[in-house]
Amino acid sequence: MSRRFLAPALVALLAACGGASAGGDAFLEGIGRIPGAQSAGADVEVDGANLTAPGVQGQVLGATATGNRLIIIGDSILAGTAARYGNEMCNTLVPMGWSTVVEAEAGQPASFGRDVLKARIYDGWDAAVVFLGTNPSANIDRYRQDMTRIVESLAPRPTLLLTTTLFRESQKAVNDVIREITASHSNVSLLDWGTASMQPGVLNKDNVHPTTAGRTLLVRAIAAAVGNAPTSPGKCLPAQFTDDSRVTGSVMPSTSVAGAIQTSVPAAASTTVVPSGATTTILPAPTTTVAPAATTSTTRP
Repeated sequence: MSRRFLAPALVALLAACGGASAGGDAFLEGIGRIPGAQSAGADVEVDGANLTAPGVQGQVLGATATGNRLIIIGDSILAGTAARYGNEMCNTLVPMGWSTVVEAEAGQPASFGRDVLKARIYDGWDAAVVFLGTNPSANIDRYRQDMTRIVESLAPRPTLLLTTTLFRESQKAVNDVIREITASHSNVSLLDWGTASMQPGVLNKDNVHPTTAGRTLLVRAIAAAVGNAPTSPGKCLPAQFTDDSRVTGSVMPSTSVAGAIQTSVPAAASTTVVPSGATTTILPAPTTTVAPAATTSTTRP
């Protein structure tokens, strides 16, 4: 089984994010263990703007995944990175060896994640990214129940959770739940998008949905937290959930791409990472041979 290697700049970003191990655990009052809570972010230049990518808190997914099939579940925030809106997530992760699907729909609550897993949990996934909470249930206990069931269904697969933007007071409780679940599940890592998204130029005027630069920052931060796939090559996989009709207006990206998923993945757009004063440019990793993904047991969602 051969491993792929990240381009030097993304390796530097991983190191800056503290993603090599789960060291530096912290204990938060009323929550418990937060793996790598003291991990630092990395300075990133996106479209001329100097931004900070959040550090992964816990293990990089690729370090413990047994194969390269990655399912990404979310609402409108992640839907904007899917094939129908430019395919930025696949264009970034596929060259890193991940066979990736983005199952995300605008306006969906956390229970959507359970629907996705009921339909797709047995499709051989090796790792997962979950970003749900922008549209939580009015009952925070229901949100906690839904997110816990999602994480338990995915276990023992390495899973990345993201905190939400604090665009309203109730999102603090949502983020507390996300941190609680991270602290109580050893297979879960955390990415603090809630803090990263507060930087100027990251969000649109609605203070919820990312700008073009914000989406690039989000995708690059997820790429650093996911890391290199343990097998390769990667592939962009077709999604089953693509209905964005629950949200009206112009909150989704205007650069939508008509048609199906791209089968040939172009090189990702240049994003400059600045580790310790040096400037380099992220390039896609070379392709190597295919190794089959390992079978992972699962709990019904």
